[in-house]
Amino acid sequence: DLLKPEYKNAVALAGDPRAANQAIQGVFAAGLSQSKGNVAKAADAGLKFFAQLNKNGNFVPVIGKAASLAQGSTPIVIRWDYNALADRDTLKGNPKVEVVVPKTGVVAGVYAQGISAYAPHPNAAKLWQEYLFSDEGQLAWLKGYCHPTRFNDLAARKKIPQDLLSRMPDAAAYKKALFPTLEQQEAYKAVITKQWDSVVGSNVK
Repeated sequence: DLLKPEYKNAVALAGDPRAANQAIQGVFAAGLSQSKGNVAKAADAGLKFFAQLNKNGNFVPVIGKAASLAQGSTPIVIRWDYNALADRDTLKGNPKVEVVVPKTGVVAGVYAQGISAYAPHPNAAKLWQEYLFSDEGQLAWLKGYCHPTRFNDLAARKKIPQDLLSRMPDAAAYKKALFPTLEQQEAYKAVITKQWDSVVGSNVK
């Protein structure tokens, strides 16, 4: 849909795809959708999609954020859902923001937790980890719009309060989210960052 004429000068990435992870993942996600889920072909497909977006005049070479969204210079921003949902809250309806999870090409990223082998009180850290992965701890992440690792489990067991669910996109939209491996991420990152200029030819500022 983003290739349609009605989205002229409308679509932006939340970062420079030659350096920013969020933007790289946005290009990869578009390619994953275009390649029908083929991870090996997604980087090339994503670059081709953005090249066409740029050729059609729909791509805006500006880093999209809450301010540019509010100003109308980047009406559509491809970014992590938790950032987009936070922007929606920040803007408080001025303008009205709709957060859309695409039907295909849904990519998930993770933040890793760890306990130092040299921690003076490692058992305290273990207790903290147990809390983070408990229902209560997982819901605390969700209140900040970060999808916790046990999100689908919480949704299936109806443990997410309705007022919180009503502020989120439909839980079903995340069931097929892809978690790319570190090796896959390194591979497509190399393709996207090195070939953006030659394939898409639009410097993001």
